[in-house]
Amino acid sequence: MITVEEAKAHCRIEHDAEDGLVSSLIAAAYRQIENRTGQAFEKVDGAEMVLDALPSGTGGIELKWTPVRAVSQVVYLDSMGAEQTLSAGDLSLDGRGVYPLLYPAAEWPASKSQRASVKVTADIGHAELPADVRAAALLIVGHLYENREAVVIGTIATDLPMGVELLLAPYVIHRMG
Repeated sequence: MITVEEAKAHCRIEHDAEDGLVSSLIAAAYRQIENRTGQAFEKVDGAEMVLDALPSGTGGIELKWTPVRAVSQVVYLDSMGAEQTLSAGDLSLDGRGVYPLLYPAAEWPASKSQRASVKVTADIGHAELPADVRAAALLIVGHLYENREAVVIGTIATDLPMGVELLLAPYVIHRMG
């Protein structure tokens, strides 16, 4: 995670009056990068994904995040409507694909099929922010700090040829539909 101090150093800000603004710009930069790449770069422990039922047999559940560092549990309603928990030891995470797949150690138990009856809890995001993604985030923070309005009049702007898009290109997951 980029700290306010790192962002202030990048933007050459020598006072504390705009720390709140800088913090919000860091968050905006992360959202922009995550939306652009389709990956989770902010390290989040305990992220939740809700499903309407467990699959039958041994089929995998495609998780909505990438990367996933670990899955801590799956809480579900059994066929009688009672809440049950599968712990990390009951699960197997396959992170080889673009989006990780979650499998049961043996077979998925029978679950009640109803809206939001299954909750997967996972730790997501990169353990450490890659250097090129960090550089892209700082470029975005700097741009947003210097350009606080939606329209700039009377200037000529040019994208940096080795800027944000180049830095993020290896991380972009191309999606269809």
